[in-house]
Amino acid sequence: MWRLTWAQMRRTGGRLVAVGIAIALGTGFITAACLGSSTLEATALATARAGVGDPDLVVQTSMTADQVDELATLSGVAAVQPIGFVGREIGTGQGSEYLLLAPPATDDRLAPAALTSGETPDAPGEIAVPGTTAQRLGVQVGDAVQVVSQIWTADSDEPTREVSDAVVVGITADGSGLGFGLPLGLADPTDVAAWQAADGSTWSGATLVLADGADAAAVRDAVAGSVDPGATLQTGEEYARQVASSFTDGVDVFRSLVLAFAGVAMAVAGIVIANTFTVLVAQRTRTLALLRCVGATASQVRASVRLEALVLGVVASIAGVIGGIALGQVVLTILGRANAGVPLPAVVPVSVAAVVVPIVAGVLVTLLAAGGAARLATRVAPLAALRPVDLASGARRRSVRSAIGWTLVGLGLAGMAGALVVSAGGSFDLGLGLGVLGGIVSVVGLVVAAITYVPGLTRVLGRTAAATAPARSRVPARLAAINAARNPARTTSTATALLVGVALVVMMSTGAAMARSALDTELSEQFAVDVTVSGTALSQATIDAVRAVDGVASSVVMDGASAEVTTDDGARTVTAYSASDIAALEDVVATLPAWGRGVSMADGWVLAKDGPLTVNGLTTSGKLVEGLPSSTVLLDAETFAYASLTPDSQAVWLALTPDADPRAVSSAVADAVSDTATGTTGPTPVVAGGAVERAGYAQVVDTMLLVVVGLLAVAVIIALIGVANTLSLSVVERRRENALLRALGLTRRQLRATLAVEGVLLAGVGALVGIVLGVGYGWLGSMLLLGPTVGLGVGDLAVPWSTVLVIVAVAVVAGVLASVLPARGATRTSPVAALATE
Repeated sequence: MWRLTWAQMRRTGGRLVAVGIAIALGTGFITAACLGSSTLEATALATARAGVGDPDLVVQTSMTADQVDELATLSGVAAVQPIGFVGREIGTGQGSEYLLLAPPATDDRLAPAALTSGETPDAPGEIAVPGTTAQRLGVQVGDAVQVVSQIWTADSDEPTREVSDAVVVGITADGSGLGFGLPLGLADPTDVAAWQAADGSTWSGATLVLADGADAAAVRDAVAGSVDPGATLQTGEEYARQVASSFTDGVDVFRSLVLAFAGVAMAVAGIVIANTFTVLVAQRTRTLALLRCVGATASQVRASVRLEALVLGVVASIAGVIGGIALGQVVLTILGRANAGVPLPAVVPVSVAAVVVPIVAGVLVTLLAAGGAARLATRVAPLAALRPVDLASGARRRSVRSAIGWTLVGLGLAGMAGALVVSAGGSFDLGLGLGVLGGIVSVVGLVVAAITYVPGLTRVLGRTAAATAPARSRVPARLAAINAARNPARTTSTATALLVGVALVVMMSTGAAMARSALDTELSEQFAVDVTVSGTALSQATIDAVRAVDGVASSVVMDGASAEVTTDDGARTVTAYSASDIAALEDVVATLPAWGRGVSMADGWVLAKDGPLTVNGLTTSGKLVEGLPSSTVLLDAETFAYASLTPDSQAVWLALTPDADPRAVSSAVADAVSDTATGTTGPTPVVAGGAVERAGYAQVVDTMLLVVVGLLAVAVIIALIGVANTLSLSVVERRRENALLRALGLTRRQLRATLAVEGVLLAGVGALVGIVLGVGYGWLGSMLLLGPTVGLGVGDLAVPWSTVLVIVAVAVVAGVLASVLPARGATRTSPVAALATE
């Protein structure tokens, strides 16, 4: 039967290419998921190794400089490098920047940062700075800089500013180690030791390189005897894998999530494969019948169809794997160029599982999906050569199927309703599990029962299209409505494939929209001030510069003082600000309540609830204001004076315009502060605020939604391929009918319009039902997940209209495009020829 199978595959190559694309998309999806998780794991491991170099032994415990030096004296130890760094402000005439500095390694295997130019600091007053820092401060090798230290002492509430001169002798690579872009420079060990002593800090461990020929076990025992008993000793590889595991705790979850979406794509591909092989069986009705007449057995016919499915599955799966690997390599190359500081692998790590699993999955899905067509092929009676096969299911079978489906829907919805009740009662985990189970059961029920509502919706939509179409287009619209509902089983399976993908996309979009809305409200309360600039004394130039930054809508300048406050929970030191311009402050702090004399406003770190608040011995009426900077108390100017507070700092609070980019504005404010604070006495003002945090959380939600929708889009594309194949089957089965219509006066343009409308009906029904289900499940799921934490209720539904409109547009366009090839085949054949072949 191989020769027969090969001949049949060549005759129907076009349609096999279409189903092959569906299989390749699914297997490529699985390959990309495997490669993506493997790349994340490899990157995390390389990053962990970059943080400590290539040591033979790693010690993790708090260590002084003397303890680190003691390790270097042990027999068998060739080199020791402390783990950690000190922070100092580096300034030039162009600006200043806070930089982390570590001592250079005595062995290249332990280097904390890679040197790109210049030399390693080896004398007091020499430093090496990262390339980005050098560019921002306008320095190069040989230039002088200032190193600013803020030294705190026990007998003073304010730090002492010490400035020393240094020379840049080298430039380090950006993003070395675990920082993923964290600026890490080098300084002479003597300077680092002095700064560490002034800060009162210690090292967090040490890395060691053993001498050639040293007994690793003996050295390990010696090291263990010279450090604290609670110290952790690991080989360099053990340490790297432990640190990498902390980064990749979510990789398994990510892999499972992506593979779940890949499973959805393969399930949709299975529906498309089943419909496509049904097309092939319908086309070969005469051939199969004649084969049976000349002696072919039923098992041989079934074997021919299964062999064709096997060959197609293997070839398409291999193509999908190759495509997935190629896509992964392209993405990796782009990421490598865009993120130079991240140690991404040069080549995607291809494992055996990343190749074998997708091929096996693709072949199995293809064989299982084609099994129905193989059985159908043997049901063709030898004398049925002149009659297409009726694929419609019997009424009894449909009634049993619909009864099972609606029963599952009822049970699932009951489970989800119970989950909301249980979750509201405090059992969140139990409610979540029950809700997920109820959702899955109800979705399965809706898919099983689709035969009862998809054909009816298709007829309604078709009649609506025919009634609203222009006069010259009503005939094609009516024909399309009749044809789309003629075979309920096939119409249902086609629409269901698209329905599943669209429902998942809309569900995630609805959930993200509701989460975004709740998140915006929650973050506005937690981060009420967009940007703050604070320091011991702000120059007028700095104040004017930050106010002039594009994107700043309003601002307020306040004097601040360190104050002792007392509440029911005890006493603490805070920063109290004098609000002389309350109207301006209300424009900046959205959560600020009504204010009056003798009233103090405090954040949640100071005041747990409204009540008495004593500021520097003066009792005030304290009000809790969510979202203020931590350890902050606001007083009106008179109360500030009555409390005998002496200003020792200043702050500018900024509110941004609604359309401003928080990151860009914050960066511009930092640049303005750096440019205007150069040459002034006192520490560089600190730029903080909640705008960037709010934008960061929102970006996380948007990014997750983009990734999920991108993953689910594969299933939607596969389903749209199924629409094209269904239209092809429609053309095959109605060959004589279309010819007769052509002979009676139906023009080629009208026939093309008929198929285009039919394609839009098939895609439209799947999309519309998917949208309704997606909004409903997204709404219920959001209430289940977010209701107990942020108080989402029934009235908080947020419909992602942009996503809905895009899906409707895609469905219409895809339906029209899916009809192009079937329409070409239908209109190319003359009516006489079509009637003659039948």
